[in-house]
Amino acid sequence: MRFYLSFFALFTSFFTFSQTIINTETLLVKIDSSSTVFRSNLEADFNFGNIELLQVNNSISLGTKIKNNVLRLSFGYEYISENKEIIANDWTGQIRLNHLINDNSFFMFIQGQNVVSLSMKHRYLLGGGYRLRLLNKESNYFDFSGGLFYENELYTDLDESLIQINNFRYSFSSFFNIKLSNQIDLNTSLFYQINTKNTKDYRLYIEPRLYFNLNKISLYATIRDRFHSTPYIDVYRRDTELLFGVELNL
Repeated sequence: MRFYLSFFALFTSFFTFSQTIINTETLLVKIDSSSTVFRSNLEADFNFGNIELLQVNNSISLGTKIKNNVLRLSFGYEYISENKEIIANDWTGQIRLNHLINDNSFFMFIQGQNVVSLSMKHRYLLGGGYRLRLLNKESNYFDFSGGLFYENELYTDLDESLIQINNFRYSFSSFFNIKLSNQIDLNTSLFYQINTKNTKDYRLYIEPRLYFNLNKISLYATIRDRFHSTPYIDVYRRDTELLFGVELNL
C-alpha cells in the first residue's frame, strides 16, 4: 500500500498547488498516529454568462515514517481564468525529510514553484536546519526550528524584462498544535525568513488552521497571511487568504 501511495504522489508532481511558503505541518500531526498518511483534494468552479470564470485546484500530499525518518511530499496545481484572462496557472512542489532524534530532528527540503499573480516565473529552494521540541503533552506540542536555505527566483517586470534573484536566507519557524476536544484541533505555523546580507529583506508567514475531524474526513478553516518587506517588483507586500475546505486522509 505504501509503495502505491508513494508512486501516485510522485506521478502527480506535475500538478501542484502554489504559495510562496509551503506548509506541510498538518501532515506531521497525522503521522504521530499513523506511519503513512495520504491526503488529496480537487476543486473546480465553472461560470458562464455575464462572467466567464474557470477555477481548478488540485493538491496531493503524502507523509510516511520509516524508522527514524519522516518523509513528506506535497504537490498541487491551481488554474484561474476570468473573462479569458489567466489569473493563476501555478504549480508548486516540496519534498521534506526529517531525521528524528527523540522528539527533535534535523531536516532538509527541496521546493519549486511559480506564481502568476506575483509575476514569479519560478522559485527554487534548497535548505535544511534543526527542529527542537519545547513542549510535548499527548497531542499538544510546541516546536521551534532554525536553519538556512538558498533561493533562486525569476520575475517578469512591467516592461517584460526578467529579474533574477539569488539569496541565502536564515529561516526561523515555530509550530504548535492544541487539541481542543476529541474532534477539534488548532494547528498553527509561523515562518520568519531573513536575507543573510540584507536584514531589511524578510518574509513572514502565519497560518492558523482549525480542524474538525470526522474519521478519515476533516473539515477545516484556515487563514494564510504572507508578508514580504521588500518585494522585488511592483506588487503588494501582504497577501491574505481565508479558506474553508475538506480533506480526505487515508
